[in-house]
Amino acid sequence: MNRSYSLCIAAISALALAVSGVAQTASADVVYGNLGASGTNSAGNTNTDVGPTINNYIAQGFTASSPNLDVTSITLSIFGATEGSIPATVGIYADNFGAPAASALYTSAVTNVGPKDNYVFSFTGAQLTNGSNYWVVPQTDVSWYYTGFAPSAQNSSGYNFTQTLENNLGAGWVPAASNRYGLSVNAVPEPTTYAMAAVGFAAAGLVRLRRRMVQGTR
Repeated sequence: MNRSYSLCIAAISALALAVSGVAQTASADVVYGNLGASGTNSAGNTNTDVGPTINNYIAQGFTASSPNLDVTSITLSIFGATEGSIPATVGIYADNFGAPAASALYTSAVTNVGPKDNYVFSFTGAQLTNGSNYWVVPQTDVSWYYTGFAPSAQNSSGYNFTQTLENNLGAGWVPAASNRYGLSVNAVPEPTTYAMAAVGFAAAGLVRLRRRMVQGTR
């Protein structure tokens, strides 16, 4: 095999590994929510108590959009405790005929929640599907605060708000009294998106090189 050709193949393999590594450390963008483009705006003073003890759940729904489908964190405007803090988690639920599925698709790492603030819940491996609907549901007893408006796409992400649902005392999911509960979703492109694009360009160049080599031997 021609030495130049062998070097190109090795370079493509190295490029795929390098680009994949860069993608995994890429900074996340706010793709959806109502806490602003940076996800740091403050919520108002109106709230709803949610969680398993009082058997009341709120679900904020959205449609995911490519390429930012790897959720890294979700921020909620919530209150947990006046003194100290409580361990809390947030779930991302798949859609089941217009409502959250029975169990969470992804569950965040634990975040300790104290006085009213914006709390960040981290996710690992939470890869969404382009065009699919999902629901964000707090899984711990907290007070969830309103902002001035419903969530929407941020930073030209293409994400869309669907609706806000409430399930009180196990009565089933129904439209909530408000759709303004404060949240912010952060996501990055999936690592394979970066790697495959880079390898595709490199492979195309390799094909052109191979053709020139074949023509040169005639």
